[in-house]
Amino acid sequence: MANTTDRELISPSNTRVGWIGTGVMGQSMCSHLIKAGYTLTVFNRTLSKAQPLLDMGAHLAQTPHHLASQSDVVFSIVGYPSDVGGETFGSAFCPPR
Repeated sequence: MANTTDRELISPSNTRVGWIGTGVMGQSMCSHLIKAGYTLTVFNRTLSKAQPLLDMGAHLAQTPHHLASQSDVVFSIVGYPSDVGGETFGSAFCPPR
């Protein structure tokens, strides 16, 4: 069981959350994070799917790489294996050095 110090490491006051994929499942999960007080940055290829979260106070990242640079932890929930590969290993997330 985690001690008090461990529980304090992840909290709305000190953890910036990034979320890739704001479809049906992503929107629901993100709305709970916003309501809990977390600072949330989202990325979605279709802006209209992210708009309800932006209206709730989420921030929009223009690229997955930008999202990662603004976040302490990143979640990804996208629909297809090709989307996962593109987001995780594509140049948009991990640009060449």
